[in-house]
Amino acid sequence: MPLTLIQLISEQTVPNLLPILRLRPDRVVHLTTPKTSARASHLRAAAHAAGLKPEVEVIELSPMPGVSETHHAVRESLLQAREAGGDAAVNFTGGTKLMSIGAFSAALREKAPSLYVDTQDFCFVDGDTSPRMAELLENDWSFTPIRKQLRVDILAIANGVPRVTTGKPWQPLLPLAEHLSLHPADEQATHAALHGTAGLFPNAKEPRQPADWLPVLDRPIALPHAVARLAIETGLVRPGPAANTVMLPDPTRAELDHLAHHQVPDFAARYFQAVAPLQHAAAFLTGGWWEVIVCHAAHQSGAFSDLRWSAHVGERGGPDTEEDILGLHGVELLYINCKRGGAKARLLPLLEEIRARAATIGGAFNRRYLALQQPPTGAVARNLHQRAAALGIRLLYPKNLNTPNPFA
Repeated sequence: MPLTLIQLISEQTVPNLLPILRLRPDRVVHLTTPKTSARASHLRAAAHAAGLKPEVEVIELSPMPGVSETHHAVRESLLQAREAGGDAAVNFTGGTKLMSIGAFSAALREKAPSLYVDTQDFCFVDGDTSPRMAELLENDWSFTPIRKQLRVDILAIANGVPRVTTGKPWQPLLPLAEHLSLHPADEQATHAALHGTAGLFPNAKEPRQPADWLPVLDRPIALPHAVARLAIETGLVRPGPAANTVMLPDPTRAELDHLAHHQVPDFAARYFQAVAPLQHAAAFLTGGWWEVIVCHAAHQSGAFSDLRWSAHVGERGGPDTEEDILGLHGVELLYINCKRGGAKARLLPLLEEIRARAATIGGAFNRRYLALQQPPTGAVARNLHQRAAALGIRLLYPKNLNTPNPFA
């Protein structure tokens, strides 16, 4: 018997996405207001990304629908589903309180199955309007059956972010990252070789033009012996002309040379693509390795799924942002921003950015962290801890990662 799912759409889409994934309806009726109508299209796209293609009907109510308006709209959708020979269930979680009351009362009147999505306790709650709801959920009210279906990109799409890449493989770089983590002197020497005053990019200032990158490709970088060996073995860099030296990768040398000597219509896109492997190598050796350490710790904890390191998030074919670590904690987004830290790091403004980015990708349902390889001290540390607690951001340091449950 075909199933219709009737839902109230609000700004937060997770309470609407989860019943779609769990019930896998043949048809979905979304009751929106002018303010939330765009969310219905986001949910349709998220369902498609999850491999579900239900027929979708969007009913736009007034800007401030009351109990009666919502009741009549839900009841009419219930009756239409039954007249077509199908079954129907009501999710009365979203919308305003008046809308929820209207939807629930319609389900109660028609003795239709209904549910509420409890995101705090990670379960569905029976509306107690029909014993049929328990049958539809096979008496399993938990979110557990959904967890294997949900992915970071599906959650992001439901929140209006159309593109999240799978990220880069972090495991091959783990031996190098672990060496830098366990040998501070080698880490500091490596950082100085690239970003020191006499480094490849003094004070972290990289070239801005293709022609300026070309000579940098052939400049040797002196690194500690173990760091040079591991970096070469992973393919992060090329062997240098002398022992314990390396050079940046050069697979895009020809492209950089072409861009330096010719005018091309899509210069910006081609330029950023050409310098990406060079920037990746430099960024990893000057702090990106810490991201791999944190990602490995998250993986080892067993608390998260669909971990993605260095994923790009944004518009398809448009601007995007590279995020350090993304993943899922149950049905919540995991968002971790990693920084090397240090005395000159501007950390307080970063906290606001972390909160905003996590909300953009995961909505209100997210766990957010700031991982600092060099912990602050004194007043800076006190202010950081106070502000992070106020914004619901957990702080991670190297010593945390060695505890039994570092992400608690």
